[in-house]
Amino acid sequence: MTIGSVAPAVSRTSPAVAVVLSFAAGATDAFAFLQLGGIFTANMTGNLILVGLFQRPGYLTTLIGATVAVLVFAGVVCAGFRITLSRRGPERGAFVLLVAATVAQLAVLGGYAAAARPPGRLLLCGFIALSAVAMAGQTVIGRTIEAKSGVTTTFVTGTLTSLMQTLADGRRDFLTVRALSILALVAGALGGALATAADPVLGAALPLVPSVAALVLLLLGRRS
Repeated sequence: MTIGSVAPAVSRTSPAVAVVLSFAAGATDAFAFLQLGGIFTANMTGNLILVGLFQRPGYLTTLIGATVAVLVFAGVVCAGFRITLSRRGPERGAFVLLVAATVAQLAVLGGYAAAARPPGRLLLCGFIALSAVAMAGQTVIGRTIEAKSGVTTTFVTGTLTSLMQTLADGRRDFLTVRALSILALVAGALGGALATAADPVLGAALPLVPSVAALVLLLLGRRS
């Protein structure tokens, strides 16, 4: 069994799941960047760049936060792929990962709502780690159930490259899901920014909505 192999029940709803999770990634990164010290918890490329920007004000906080995000994300992604490759199969593995990701997002919401403003450095790292856990789990899900389309739900560079390569080849394979995934990530970031501006707790709550929606879609796929 390979990472890209999926059960038919999952493949029926996987494009919709990928688009919904792209929205979740945009909303999560918007909240994280605006409220968690300017750190990304979905876009690890951005964090690696931040590590090199030593002239940035508060660089030590940035360095610690970005390092935590990258290490947690990498570790959970590795563990997540092992789960999808287990005997349980990718269908159940994806569901387990999404449940875990949703719980992590819920923990961020609950902790942030109860924390002082701004949270201390240790608590801030905890929120970053939990958010990175959620985004890592969702990344594995996207790469597992949408491997053929090349959709990457937490970073659009891969999806955009796949879309442009297809167009350059004169094909229309997976055009809709790729385009919608990119638009959903932007919409999620916009929604996250608006929600955070209204109330930071709303910014933390918004990513839960697409996470729950994705869980419902996976359940519908399993039962179809």
